Parts: sequence; structure tokens; C-alpha cells
Amino acid sequence: MTIRRILLLSFIFFAITVKAQDMEFFIKQGLQNSPLLKDFQNQINQSTIDSLLIKADNKPRVDANAQLLFQPYNDHLGYDNAITNGGNYNALISVSQVILNRKILESKYKDVNIQKQSVTNSFKVTTNDVRKIIISTYLTAYSDYYELKFNTSFLELQYQQKDILKNLAEKGVYKQTDYLSFLFEIQNQEIQIQLLTNQYKKDIHLLNQVCGINDKKEYQLVYPTLNKLKDVSLINTPQMIQFRLDSLKLINQRAIVDNKYRPTVSWFADAGFLSSDATAIYKYPGFSAGINLNLHLYDGKQRELNYQKLSMQETTRNYYVEAYKKLYNEQLEQLNEMLVANTILEEKYKKQQATADELIGIFKMQLNMGNVSVTDMINAVKNYISINRNINQLRINTLQVINEYNYLMIE
Repeated sequence: MTIRRILLLSFIFFAITVKAQDMEFFIKQGLQNSPLLKDFQNQINQSTIDSLLIKADNKPRVDANAQLLFQPYNDHLGYDNAITNGGNYNALISVSQVILNRKILESKYKDVNIQKQSVTNSFKVTTNDVRKIIISTYLTAYSDYYELKFNTSFLELQYQQKDILKNLAEKGVYKQTDYLSFLFEIQNQEIQIQLLTNQYKKDIHLLNQVCGINDKKEYQLVYPTLNKLKDVSLINTPQMIQFRLDSLKLINQRAIVDNKYRPTVSWFADAGFLSSDATAIYKYPGFSAGINLNLHLYDGKQRELNYQKLSMQETTRNYYVEAYKKLYNEQLEQLNEMLVANTILEEKYKKQQATADELIGIFKMQLNMGNVSVTDMINAVKNYISINRNINQLRINTLQVINEYNYLMIE
């Protein structure tokens, strides 16, 4: 079997046996399989448990305590018996609860809520990141897949021209060197197809890895469609939302610092048995109750120092906000300019492609009559392949730019 038939049959077999998949298939697989997204989802669920823990911690706390304390005493050894009574034996049930702490609870619940919003926003940002990476990887793979399809189909045309040229060379219409020169170009094309085949396999394996697809399947890729999203307000982008959440967190941290200096009140009670005589402990059942008051008076001006730290963090946050706004606007301007430039360039390439199509058509007719220079034919073939490659790369580049643009436009 000739190399020609091997190449063509292998590609036809590949096209028939391998399942076609579009970009959305890989995006769906990637989002489902991402361990980072699963981690964020678990963190969101954990925030509900954090709120329940705060609620549970504010309820009365009940403890069971038992103590058998023996303190020997004689003329030469022991603590003062008037203080120790020789020992302490108790079995008590105690209960306590912090009260009048509404402000403290509000800060704790608010901190959990801000954290949940932050994780939810990070989940959205990461989803966009994963989606962007998958689309970019898919576009790269499709570009090589298109090159492989185009070069393989164009090789069939070259084989037909080679057969015609061979017959004409045998009849003396063309020189043997003309035929060999064209054959050399076909061999280059065969090598190019093999290189593209190898590269496409690497692209598919990388795409599978990015999407968490563990098998070694290969796919026919469907031409990707990617529409430019409508513009959104900068303040509604996930990154700006995160900046606002960071600001709310700093404000709440200030409230938490203030809460440290609020008086705390708690009540307590216990009931059980308490005695200094282990043999008579059952004779002394009882109970007690009381209230604790704790007020922070002085700690070396730690409140002011914490205020300074929070103010510095807010200043740093504002630096990042301003830098992001500037970068965001510059990126949008650059991406829009690239889209306009690509549109203009594609129109020029299309005109060039039409001319190349017409030229190849003329050369095919003239080849049958022996009226075309083989050198000109080879140059025309090279130009035709180059123009189609340029158009393919330009279109993929445009889709890559749209992918970058849409990433900035997602709310």
C-alpha cells in the first residue's frame, strides 16, 4: 500500500471512528471535575455549620464535675488544716451562659456571612478561570485539528496533480526534474501532516487533562463558536465585588476589636454535693448561683494599634482597587483594538484567498496541457497553504481575544 493511501485511509479511519465533540462538552466536563470548585462548594456548605456553631456556643453550657482531693495533715507535714479542711470532695452539675452580648454575636454572624460571600465570589472567579483555560486549550487544539484536516484534504489534490505531471513527464512534456521537484513538495506535505497528527494528539491529551478526563480518548473537534458578551459595569465584576467584601471585612474586624472592650456578663449555677469529709459527702447536697462581670480596663493601647493595622490594610486595598481599574480599562481598550485589527486583516486575507483559489484552478487546467511552469505551480501551492494557515490562525486568535474579553465581562 502506498504512503498516499496509508495517510488518507488513516485520516478517514480517524474521522469515522472518533467521536465528534464541541467546546461545551469539554467545558461541562472541566467544571464538573475541577477539585478546586468542589473545594469552594464545600467551604460554602461549611459556612452554614459555622453559623450553627456560633448559635450553639451562645446557649447555656452544662458540665459535670467531680473531684476527690485529699490533703494529709500532721504536726510535721501538711497545709494549714484551717484552710484545706483535710480535703475536698465534690460532685457537681454546673451551667453557665454569656448574656447581653448582642453586639458580639452580630459581629460573629457578620464575619461568617462575609466569609461565605467571599468564598461564593471566589467560586465564581475560579469557575470563570477554569472556563477560560478550557476554551483557550480547546481553541489551540482546534487550530491544529483544522490544519491537519486542511493539509490532508489538500494532499489529495497534490496527489492528483502528481499523477498528471508524471504522465506528462513520461511523454516529454515536462522534465523529469520538474516531476521530482513536485514530488519533493508532496513529501514535505506528508511530513507536515505527520507532524500535525503528532501535535494534535498532544493537544487532545492536554485538553483531556485540563478537563479532568482520565481516559485517552481522541476527538474530532467541532468548530468553536464564541460570541462577544455585552459590556458590563466594572463595579459588578467579580474582582470588584471581592474588593468590596474585603472592605466590609475590615470594617467588621474593627467592630470585633471594639467588642473586646465591651463588658461581658454571664450567669452561672451549680448543684450537687460538696464536702471536706468524703464519708459524709451525701449529707451536704446544695446549689449555688451567681453573675460574672468582666471589663477590659487596660492592655497597653492595643486597640489603637489594631486600628492602625486595619487602616493600613484599607489603604493597601485602595491601592489594589485603583491599579485594577486602570489595568481593566487598558485591557478592554487593547482587546477591542485587536478585534478591529483582526477584522480588517481577515478581509484582506479573504481577498488573497479568492485570488489563490482562482490561481490554483487555472494552474490545474493548464497542467493538463503542459502550459504551466512547475516552479510557479509549486509556489502557488505553497502560497495557497500559507494563506489558509494564516486565515485559520487569525480566526483562532480572534476567538482567543473574545475569550479574554468575555472573561472580563462576566458578572
